[in-house]
Amino acid sequence: MVYFPFMHFYRLLIALVFALPAQAQIRGTIWDIENIYKVPAYKTLSADSALGIVYEGLSYKGHAQPVFAYYASPGTIAGNRSLDHDLPAVVLVHGGGGTAFREWALMWARKGYAAIAMDLRGNGPGKKHMDNGFEEPGGETPYFTITPALDEQWMFQAVADVILAHNLLRSMPGVDGSRTAITGISWGGIITCLMAGVDDRYRVAVPVYGCGFLLENSSMRKGLLLLDSAQRQTWVQQYDPSRYIGKTRMPVLFVNGTNDGHFYLDSYAKTYGLVKDHYLSIKPGLKHSHHAGWANDEIFAFINSYLAHTPSLPRVQVTFRYKNDVRARVSSAVPLTAAFLHYTTDTATALKDKVWQSVKADLRGREVRATLPPVGTKMWFLSVTDERGLQSSGEIQFVQ
Repeated sequence: MVYFPFMHFYRLLIALVFALPAQAQIRGTIWDIENIYKVPAYKTLSADSALGIVYEGLSYKGHAQPVFAYYASPGTIAGNRSLDHDLPAVVLVHGGGGTAFREWALMWARKGYAAIAMDLRGNGPGKKHMDNGFEEPGGETPYFTITPALDEQWMFQAVADVILAHNLLRSMPGVDGSRTAITGISWGGIITCLMAGVDDRYRVAVPVYGCGFLLENSSMRKGLLLLDSAQRQTWVQQYDPSRYIGKTRMPVLFVNGTNDGHFYLDSYAKTYGLVKDHYLSIKPGLKHSHHAGWANDEIFAFINSYLAHTPSLPRVQVTFRYKNDVRARVSSAVPLTAAFLHYTTDTATALKDKVWQSVKADLRGREVRATLPPVGTKMWFLSVTDERGLQSSGEIQFVQ
């Protein structure tokens, strides 16, 4: 592949500087192979406010796999990349049916970030399949394929594509490789959860919707049950985020809706419970889509607080019962404007089908107080909103 010759030495230097931290976590996983630690060669297909690029993925069916991505920065928007200096950076991972979203990369570039959004489905611009790209029989992403050849499994290649995109992003001119974040939507949220425990070069991670424990309770359970028992166990062992995310030391913000149609709150709670430094933003009525996912302002505020030292989200730290109240201690650098108790008494078997109620709670200094939810409540949690309109949640309380 052709890539910018004048950047060759710079990329090699960056790769050497940052190789050891990456190996510290990747070693011992199935992605611990020589090429995963390299900055991939790339070529530019288009150049306007964002660059359309193709970078070199891992070997796939005996050939190098091309991976299409959009790269954007304040410099690409201005048409002058020499303007880029010491930029924080973010890796953007799409979900099912998605692609390399140019608008997503540009959204972050307008906020002062370098951003890369790659396609994990073997497609290029316009979702057209690329020669030698990962194959999707019948146009369906083979999420759960377990083949004898590891490099023909979609999850193996998708995770590798994200690691290589991170390598490339950190090598771009004007990017501060010590200040990177990752966020992903739906299946991209699954990969983000996994990546938090595999690539410790990130400072912070935000999975939207996605979680682990997919076989226990999620819409993905149906696909996993189509595998035979041995293949199912292999997939879970190799790819379920629950096998990795507990190793993370970075702060993680989990964003989801109370009634998400794919990622249910019991598996969700088990996943965030594995992360010592976790924040939550669980929203009644949050729709499931790429645009609805990345439109949550909490994502940027959270990431920017760690990469640019701006005020973080409020944190609902400890939830407890006191006499006839439920209470939570809250820390916040920004004044709070509202608090709510969210609960459901719905007896619907499927968590996604339960009807939730929200009632105002009292703010008293650094504490939220609400009357105990009614008898028959199955789940409840407290949330606060700050003067920026950003919402943080306490942990979900399951009532036996």
